[in-house]
Amino acid sequence: MKKELFKQLIKEFHEKELPSLKRRNLSIPETKKIVSLIGSRRSGKTFYFYQLIQDFLKNFPKERLLYINFEDDRILPLDVKELDNILEAYYELYPENKNTELFLFFDEIQNVENWEIYLRRIYDKERVKIFVTGSSSKMFSKEIATSLRGRTLAFNLFPLDFKEFLRFNDILLEKNTIYSSERFKIKKLFERYLTFGGFPEVVLEENKLEYDILNNYFEIMIYRDIVERYSVRNINLLKMLSKFLLTNISLQFSVNSYYNTLKKDISVSKETILEYLSYLEEANLIFLLPLFSYSMKVQQANPKKVYCIDTGLRNAISFKFSKDEGRLVENLVFIELKMRNKEIYYWKNNNEVDFIIKNKDNSLEAINVSYTDDLDEREVKGLLEFKKKFRKIKKLVIITKNMEKKENGIKFIPLWKWLLC
Repeated sequence: MKKELFKQLIKEFHEKELPSLKRRNLSIPETKKIVSLIGSRRSGKTFYFYQLIQDFLKNFPKERLLYINFEDDRILPLDVKELDNILEAYYELYPENKNTELFLFFDEIQNVENWEIYLRRIYDKERVKIFVTGSSSKMFSKEIATSLRGRTLAFNLFPLDFKEFLRFNDILLEKNTIYSSERFKIKKLFERYLTFGGFPEVVLEENKLEYDILNNYFEIMIYRDIVERYSVRNINLLKMLSKFLLTNISLQFSVNSYYNTLKKDISVSKETILEYLSYLEEANLIFLLPLFSYSMKVQQANPKKVYCIDTGLRNAISFKFSKDEGRLVENLVFIELKMRNKEIYYWKNNNEVDFIIKNKDNSLEAINVSYTDDLDEREVKGLLEFKKKFRKIKKLVIITKNMEKKENGIKFIPLWKWLLC
């Protein structure tokens, strides 16, 4: 019975046209390893699979590609032993391809218990290229990569960066776009990007339901990714902590200070707060940025700065009483640096540097973010103090609103231009 159902899914995939899509910037190089696509819920992993499939169709017939969504109710529940039916069904449909390399796309595969045993076996024994992803209360996508024990390369897919956001709004960037009249439209769209973020469904929303969608995302992340997964009992504390963190993005977060404030009104342990904090990190809802130091002991002893996966999600959920542009912009820069696969820290002494980038050659870059053209002198002082204290400084940057110049070895660049670099 399951074999016949897989035959039906295979033929459906081969006969139907792929959905129209906007291309993403993530590039996956040629590799013999299993490709694990990692990303937060609703970041567009399934549609990125379709993009990869489109690319393969330029060189291979569709019959050599196979896509299975393991959330399809027609094949659930599935036992790992029943996964053998997939290739058996395929080869019965296409016996001529028995010795031909196939391209397998397995979406939400974590819905099958012990799925990794099956994948490791066909990877070792069959002529297949395998692509997997998933996100649910059963297994986070990054744990999928861990389960494959060295047979995989993992690639991160975030919500849309600003270039992708413009593409989704039908603006195609060319060499001199930033100097053309199109730049005024780009600046206007940037305000929307800052407000509603980059989740693909939200960006394409036409009925002004952006915050409704984002509130729904938040509830799913809390209940399905955390409460169900870890059997969290104190849901009120979890939501209170998450909303506090989202409200206070781009600021240092001290577990001790939060605990001391909270214990005056409710019964709570510091261990529980630390536990819930780790859950929010695992769910890719928040990121914690450590202090830059060559000493791990110093890093661990200092508070970390908190950032959110998406500014739109933050705006929909947080307790905010103003536009908070400065903190939103800093969060945006952090996520962009994450998308660029940078190793990031912050630094603080007499003055502060928002972001320190440690490059593979051990050189350093220092970035301050000041979304204004009336710069505080501390922005410059922080960079110069850091430069004086550390060697191997490759670049000093201040990201502004519109100011653009070079002075004292510091490059001043408008945020919208920096995002398009």
